[in-house]
Amino acid sequence: MNNNSKCNTNEFLNNDILFENSWKEISVSKINEIVSDEFPGKKDFIRFYLAKNGGVFTKGAYIYPDNFYEISNKEYFSIEIGSFFHIPLIEDEDDSYYTMSIEKAKDRRIDYSEDFENFVLFHIPFADNHADNDFWIDIQTGEIKYMDYEESYDPDDAIVVAPSFLEFCKHIQAKLR
Repeated sequence: MNNNSKCNTNEFLNNDILFENSWKEISVSKINEIVSDEFPGKKDFIRFYLAKNGGVFTKGAYIYPDNFYEISNKEYFSIEIGSFFHIPLIEDEDDSYYTMSIEKAKDRRIDYSEDFENFVLFHIPFADNHADNDFWIDIQTGEIKYMDYEESYDPDDAIVVAPSFLEFCKHIQAKLR
């Protein structure tokens, strides 16, 4: 069942954010199959995905890293978020046409370089913007990082945008400041 409700029932997101086209409901065991590593904030990640298995910010959504950090590069004052990746069920061979699966997001990046292969070992992609750049959870620290592939494919250039998955979600805003 595809969840296309207009109302935002996700406790993690601000009520003014339109987040829809969630994929099929998922169980904790299925989440753990795909995201098997323990990491700081995993309980929040699981609660989010139990409420909404991915989805699209159809009216726009933004994260402001300066809510948490001093930002020297003004280019990253705000970063658009297009969608959260979904976790497919075993019988689903195809991705939803609204979002990409976490596994497919990982697979499309792993072969970029040896450095990126190592990056993928310790990071989980969970969201992207509309320009095909990804947000990753660092499973060692729980921090959220952003990769702008138009700037660099070097994982050392990832930008830390939030201290945790929960803080990332709670600070998503519907409008540009």
